[in-house]
Amino acid sequence: MTNRNKPVIGITARVEKDQTYTLDPVYGKAILQSGGLPLIVPIVDEEDIPLLCERLDGLIVTGGGDINPLLYGEEPHPSLGAVYPGSDNYEKELIEEFLKLDKPFMGMCRGLQMLNVTLGGTNYQDLEAEYEGKLYQHLQLAMRTHRTHSVELEEDSLLYEIMGEKKFNVNSFHHQGVNKVSDKLKVVARAADGMVEALESKDYQFVIGIQWHPEEFALQNDQASINIFDRFVKECLKDKQQNQ
Repeated sequence: MTNRNKPVIGITARVEKDQTYTLDPVYGKAILQSGGLPLIVPIVDEEDIPLLCERLDGLIVTGGGDINPLLYGEEPHPSLGAVYPGSDNYEKELIEEFLKLDKPFMGMCRGLQMLNVTLGGTNYQDLEAEYEGKLYQHLQLAMRTHRTHSVELEEDSLLYEIMGEKKFNVNSFHHQGVNKVSDKLKVVARAADGMVEALESKDYQFVIGIQWHPEEFALQNDQASINIFDRFVKECLKDKQQNQ
């Protein structure tokens, strides 16, 4: 018999200018593996965003293209890649509404950056051009399940409690990154070169941003990564039951 109590978890997709939605299936598979029901979130009219967010039990904002720097008050750097302003604005509105409702949220890769920008932070438009100090490779050329650099977690963090690991290696597919951190967020993980790798907020029940892609490892039976999705789905189910 179908479990009708599964939490419905919205997952954003990259929206191209012709309204084509593109999403790697690993996000949905990781949610399904942990007992949730994934739903690709389409763009809806602005007045319907509160209703959409009310119906969802959780939200994941995924990876994708570069973030429009006008969102955080900067002009475009020559090394800025392709941006999709409609998608940026929509994700920002979704995040704002989800935080207002205090529902479980996770941002992956670009999703972490969108969380930070939505809450008043800024981005490096291109790490190699703008980051001061020694920089390691963050846009790997190896396969997606390859762990290309190390990350160290703060022990006083929700993510450390969930994963049970302090230092580990991750995959990395970004040329942008968090620059100024929102005062509503706390850095809980950094790479060896100092780049922000995870953010959390204690102002909400469950808000996490992760720069790497744990969904890839969760499908490779990596327990620490599975724990992330298990805990997220659990939090979404708790929210669903509270609002029934």
